[in-house]
Amino acid sequence: MKKACLVTGSSGFIGSHVADYLSKKNFRVRLFDKKKSKFKKKNQKTFIGSLTNFNDLDKATKKINILFHFAASADLNHSNSKPFDAIRDNVMGTANILKACIKNKVKKIIFASSIYAISEQGGIYSTTKLASEMIIEKLCKKYNLNYVVLRFGTVYGKRANKFNTVQNFINEAKIKKKIYRETQGNEIRSYINVKDVVKIVYLLNKKKYENGYYNIFGNKKTKVKELLGMIKKKVPNIKVHFSKKDNRKYNYKVNPFTYKLRKGKNIKLDKYMSLENGINELIDI
Repeated sequence: MKKACLVTGSSGFIGSHVADYLSKKNFRVRLFDKKKSKFKKKNQKTFIGSLTNFNDLDKATKKINILFHFAASADLNHSNSKPFDAIRDNVMGTANILKACIKNKVKKIIFASSIYAISEQGGIYSTTKLASEMIIEKLCKKYNLNYVVLRFGTVYGKRANKFNTVQNFINEAKIKKKIYRETQGNEIRSYINVKDVVKIVYLLNKKKYENGYYNIFGNKKTKVKELLGMIKKKVPNIKVHFSKKDNRKYNYKVNPFTYKLRKGKNIKLDKYMSLENGINELIDI
């Protein structure tokens, strides 16, 4: 019997590719987004709705086995310019999805997080991803729902969003005949094509990977200026400009795994009420 699944964020970059791949693998695929996907296949069913509307999610999650949660406020800069919107969409939206999954006895949720979740960089975007991860783990354990957390690195490929860095470089090269990088280009990334991403996502659907966290990025480290060199070879007569100083607020340079737990400091009084006196005070009320 075919597995039934729901893909949230199905009109987006990675979500649309995941939906396509699952259909190829004979899943019964439902699409959920705030707008109809232009990549929809004939054998896929669409649910239009909002992550903040529980009734929308309740309808979409009935009689499904797996939920692939790819809907989010995914633009780093947009999330930080409108932090409360990012919290609403990423954290509260995820909580609503979990509530619907628990109600409708969905067996597994696969969550698209980010390597920024465990990074000091990324601002409020990072915080929303880390918070979502923690909420998913705790609630899934409480309600016996299996989970997989996918921490994505730098993904590129067809259908990329307008804020995708690699796509922006290519667009600038083709249209403006020049690329401006607001750094010296020495940042290191492990780029991965979305075609490889969906294969990994499908692989992690298997039972042996349940209830774990997985980092998804390419198998080779590349400096940004090397990437720009590749584009320059392919698109002739373009100029590449670098900044002398990195003025970006939220992006990591080399290693994103920098998050540290905030340890509290102990504060003491010179004199404390004894436990015995405190109990006596309560009893004598």
